[in-house]
Amino acid sequence: MENDKERIFFRKKALIPIAVLFLLIPGAVYSTHDRPRDYSRLVELIRLEHKKSPIYIFNNFEENVDKESLKANLAYFKENPGLVRKIQTDLGGAAIEWKLDNLEQRLLFVPEEREDFATLFESYCHDVIDYVLDKTNLNNPFSSIQTLDREKPAISNNSSNGITAYLVHNLAKEFISTFIFSNQKQKKLKIELNGTIFSGEVGSYSSYIYLKDNGIFDFTRANYTVWQNSAENPYTALMTPVEETLHIVLRKYTEGAIKQTIEKDSVKSLKEVQEIAEDWISVEEAVVGGLVHELLPVFAKKHISNLSDSLIDSDIKLKSKIKKYRHLKKGITLVKQVGYQESIKMYKADPAQFRNLLTL
Repeated sequence: MENDKERIFFRKKALIPIAVLFLLIPGAVYSTHDRPRDYSRLVELIRLEHKKSPIYIFNNFEENVDKESLKANLAYFKENPGLVRKIQTDLGGAAIEWKLDNLEQRLLFVPEEREDFATLFESYCHDVIDYVLDKTNLNNPFSSIQTLDREKPAISNNSSNGITAYLVHNLAKEFISTFIFSNQKQKKLKIELNGTIFSGEVGSYSSYIYLKDNGIFDFTRANYTVWQNSAENPYTALMTPVEETLHIVLRKYTEGAIKQTIEKDSVKSLKEVQEIAEDWISVEEAVVGGLVHELLPVFAKKHISNLSDSLIDSDIKLKSKIKKYRHLKKGITLVKQVGYQESIKMYKADPAQFRNLLTL
């Protein structure tokens, strides 16, 4: 199932542990007159076979509690009962318990080696983002948009430099997980699993929440976003640059709402913080989804003649089955009623007001 990944991860930090060919030269200026204005061919290019090689390393392993990687690990144990029986035998044959001791992962990517596809998709990203920022009067959050063709790009640690958008053909995750199995006598056995999964993650932009030494929750954000140009539904890939741009510019208001909720409710437990973050991300998905639905079809009518309404409807239908998109349809209706400019003003001024209208 393909979807973008809007995530707020919980990182270990401070005293208490809390648990996303052709290269554009960074900083170069490209005139819109040098770009094609018809992007209809992208629909057919996106439909081509999704390649899974060659595969390159995007970043170093990082410790993250990622539900998707954990699910893949648990599926492996379920599909290999012989391994579980062996672990039980090694621990004396009695009932056993397990816990996740550590999970590290890194992003992998398949570069787009077809230069015509890479060039056209990058040009599209520039044009559609320029269009959306012009219509919404939002500031450009990007320092550069790059079609990635090399391992481990140099990612700036200075958030004031802006966000780098990396364009790839396909995305994957490589994980290393450590599980501790034990019996009632506390005899323990450590098992390490590693693997790679292609998750259909067409866009990735992450925030991190952590507990500071003074007991206050705070946030950091990634300085990059990754977008792939392949998807089962061409509209899903074409909407990703717009969707992720809006997530990036609105994320600080979502984080403010999360922090305010944590402080208001005097939340201390990890589970409560996770629930609050996931709830607010679903609200952010609603406002962003509504904005995309108002803006992208207008751009498409001028520049993508073969993008049918059925592709848009299919994307909404598929996403609406996922928990974090539970307010998506209502968000689309609400933004249409209020207007996209007023919806942005409302969310920036008071995210709770937009949330309340979603739940009426």
